Amino acid sequence: MGFSTSGAVAIIFIGLLVAVGIVYPTVETAHERRADAIDERDERALDLRNSDIALEATYDDASDELSVNVTNTGTTTLSVTETTLLVDGVVRTDAATSVEGDATRERVHSGEVLRFTLVDVTNYPNRVKVVTEHGLARILMEV
Repeated sequence: MGFSTSGAVAIIFIGLLVAVGIVYPTVETAHERRADAIDERDERALDLRNSDIALEATYDDASDELSVNVTNTGTTTLSVTETTLLVDGVVRTDAATSVEGDATRERVHSGEVLRFTLVDVTNYPNRVKVVTEHGLARILMEV
């Protein structure tokens, strides 16, 4: 075996080390991001599994006011700002909210009631839907 063979093996070995040095950090970062994403997905699935709500809606013809009570019957805490109210398929961002009568609260604990109040609802609502931050949705077909 001459010098050329030894030199070629050394060049190939050095090239292999450089290639591994470039690829390894990229693969390691991708693996960490994938593991974090799987953990977040599992946490969201657990929150959804532990979430539940009950709906009750009343419409007052005389004052054109719609009240929707959302009772948190699950074990997770819900966010008021991330709970969406839809009336007849339209997202209503103009509803006043309160938790157990307190308009400043932003979290709904288990067993508490979140109340949406809409004024100037001139048409009788046919369908009310509430969607929570965990993707849990409940529909009330009769108001």
